[in-house]
Amino acid sequence: MNIVDKTVAFFSPVSGLQRACARQLLDQTAKREYAAAGTGRRNAGWRGRNTSAATEVSGSLTFLMARSREFVRNSWQGQRILDVLTSHVVGTGIMTVPNTGSDRADRVYRLAREEWEENSDIEGVLDYGGQQAMALRSMAECGNSVIRHLTDSDTDRRRRIVPLRLQGIEGDQIDMTRDTLSGVTRNTTGERVRLGVQLGEWNQRLGIYLHKTHPGEQGVARIEASTLVGWNDLCHLYRPLRFGQLLGVPVFAPILMTGRDIQDLMDAAIVQQKVQASFAGFIRRAPGEANPFATETTESGDGKSQTVTQIRPGQIQDIGNNEISFANPSGTSVFGEAYLAGMMAMAAGAGLTYDQLTGDLRQANYSSLRAGKIEFRRLVEQMQWHMVVPMFCRPIDRKFENTAVMAGILPRRKDGYRVDYVMPAVEPIDPKKDMEADILAVRSGRMSPQEFISAWGRDWRKVVTDFDAFFKFCDQNALQGLMFDIDPRRPANGAAAPREEQTGASDND
Repeated sequence: MNIVDKTVAFFSPVSGLQRACARQLLDQTAKREYAAAGTGRRNAGWRGRNTSAATEVSGSLTFLMARSREFVRNSWQGQRILDVLTSHVVGTGIMTVPNTGSDRADRVYRLAREEWEENSDIEGVLDYGGQQAMALRSMAECGNSVIRHLTDSDTDRRRRIVPLRLQGIEGDQIDMTRDTLSGVTRNTTGERVRLGVQLGEWNQRLGIYLHKTHPGEQGVARIEASTLVGWNDLCHLYRPLRFGQLLGVPVFAPILMTGRDIQDLMDAAIVQQKVQASFAGFIRRAPGEANPFATETTESGDGKSQTVTQIRPGQIQDIGNNEISFANPSGTSVFGEAYLAGMMAMAAGAGLTYDQLTGDLRQANYSSLRAGKIEFRRLVEQMQWHMVVPMFCRPIDRKFENTAVMAGILPRRKDGYRVDYVMPAVEPIDPKKDMEADILAVRSGRMSPQEFISAWGRDWRKVVTDFDAFFKFCDQNALQGLMFDIDPRRPANGAAAPREEQTGASDND
């Protein structure tokens, strides 16, 4: 009964009883609905809000970033999760391969691209593949990463390098205080700012307000005002989980509490093992009696008594009528089961398998490893094609093409320069079995030879060109006895290939 029912029952017991009966009927009716939507005692402590994605992120992102970084710094699990995600999603780099339909245009684009990727970092530290890995790692750790496009006016024109440079920026430099709900008014063009992101009509991204330096940099006395960087001059990498989400959250957000509890559990188990390993003894004697372990010794030459502080093998010590007892800590512990369950929960929350997180392969076999990797590879493909390619690769490729054409390094084409993306190779669990399955898939038409080669992280055009050059070299040197059994034009057993007339005769038979 609430306060109104109690008040009515105090002044009119009959009316109060009627209200109580009606309330009970309502509660019974509510039980026929969704149990999770009930308001009974079972759900009394369950709180939830129907807030937007931006509202949820605005009040939590700062704390999530700080705690995620602390978790990565001070736990091997955090480092392992970042390493596994980065190595599978990006690897050594997602390749951009030209596919214009013209061999000459493809060759010119490829040469310019290879030269630029070696010098893409404005800081001169990483190459393009390394910047991809750092951008994804930063995004996974703090929720957001920004790649700014800069024009390098000091580029040596004689080297024919595209004057485009990329600057990696952590999500902390996004000025989330630039917010319409915090007092920034909408301008006359209908644009507004939400969490540092300038939005136009239909929430189209127009730019991001960025700090010039990291707000957490030590020695910075005053943070300068943020400046607006246009959307065409940057890439914002994050993982959208809801419609209307402007900023991302760390991948550790669902597992931070579990990870902290596992760390506490590990510390408690270590302390327990230390206590159990200690051989502590306690002496019980009457007041005034001498210490039975304070013995007279003449080893030092002074005849003074020395206290026995340790027990040695074969030692016999007379303690008289005294009583001695030793600590006997409990040896029972549920650490193993709790730790295993916690690690499985952490792996699932991060999108990994248990063996990827811990490296524990004691009970794994080919079937279990392959079944576990299928779901993980699907998640990796989603992150590659739904996040990295549209948010990172395509904007940079458009900027690269425009800059190269303006610099005269690439000739202007009516249809532009179409490109394909080659993802990092997926290492097989059993190379022989997986290779045989892929060969059958190509022969049955399930995949094309181009897809088969690209699945191994290679540009199929380059592979075919290399094979052609290799076979030509082998054929030219055949008189010197240079032969390889890897040549698919020859049988694997080294026998001569059947002649055409022999093949025709066998067909007639």
